[in-house]
Amino acid sequence: MTNKFKTIVLSALCTSTLLAGGHPSKTVSIATDGTGDFLIAPFYEAKNDVCSEIKVFNTNETNSILAKVSIRERVSSQEVDLPIFLSPGDVWSGTLCDVQGRVILTSDDDSNHPSVKKVLSQGKDLSAHSMLSGHRDIDFTNGYIEIYPIAQFDESGTNKVDKSILVNRWDMLAQGIQPHGNLRTQGVDEDSLSGVVSFKTFNKETSSIDMTAFENAHSKQKMGNSIAYAEDTSPDILLGQKEKIQILKLLQNKTTSFVYDNYGHEQSLYISFPFGYTANQERSFKLTVRDMSENKDVEKTVIFSPRPTKTKYSIKGELAILSVNELIKLTSNSQNYKKGMIQVKEITNLSNHQLGYGQYASFLPTLVSTMEGREKFINSVVSTPVK
Repeated sequence: MTNKFKTIVLSALCTSTLLAGGHPSKTVSIATDGTGDFLIAPFYEAKNDVCSEIKVFNTNETNSILAKVSIRERVSSQEVDLPIFLSPGDVWSGTLCDVQGRVILTSDDDSNHPSVKKVLSQGKDLSAHSMLSGHRDIDFTNGYIEIYPIAQFDESGTNKVDKSILVNRWDMLAQGIQPHGNLRTQGVDEDSLSGVVSFKTFNKETSSIDMTAFENAHSKQKMGNSIAYAEDTSPDILLGQKEKIQILKLLQNKTTSFVYDNYGHEQSLYISFPFGYTANQERSFKLTVRDMSENKDVEKTVIFSPRPTKTKYSIKGELAILSVNELIKLTSNSQNYKKGMIQVKEITNLSNHQLGYGQYASFLPTLVSTMEGREKFINSVVSTPVK
């Protein structure tokens, strides 16, 4: 009991010291150069022949970074997460593929924790892992990814750091103990991480999309159970409630616009809604479809509901995949709209998610085009403009 009490006191003292060493908090912003201290990949796909390769870069050449990768499925953002250990200028990669109906994560990276290296090398079944945790109604064939920074250490040089040292630092932080050395107590630098998701069909890369990077999202060092491998990843804890709200407000947009061709066939709008983490989300939107001759068709508000009807369509989960062709069919005469522009407006929460009921949703929209050849593959991925 005495030893346990000493450990608790030491952990509390370390935590207090770290928090006291933090700098005055800054406002979170979306990075313009693709590097930040928190990342979101708008979507991934692991379906049929399409695989997604995830890459996370430590762009800091003199500091090691400990981080956590959170892979969230599309229905209610149930997660599978893992820690990664990046020495200066290091890269971690992992690949998500559909293997006989199972979504498998594989990674041979030396930045993985020793306890899961063998499992990841052979392939980890994400759905099976999630169901063992008691989750049901999950779909890991699509989803999105968050990269949370955990800690940063000044290595005073560009040399590669032995991964066992980084793992030991992680384990100490998870136990509430401050590691010896050069821990940056004010959080991770705002330009230390970047990432990309590449889409492959039969091991051939067909397109990719950069992760959205945020700056000043990690301003205080976290330690204890909140960063442990077995704990659920929570932005409220790992980043902070204030930072979470700031990120949601940055992603709270009224309109997203994109161009379409060939009546929108083989085009889909992927919209991810981060930081909700609950099932059965409902949202409404308004739609404007224009063709190249500036014909215009304005629909009334379309309410997403559980059962599709002529004017009501269903959207479920935190990653919505909308067929562009189906959006065009909502017009009074879809044959007039072979090529043009679509605006999805006022995506509004119909339940208490993100910033609340009746508030505009916070989202990341992506236009995805596919092609049919010997196999179906993702031809292009474009972040659509928002305002």
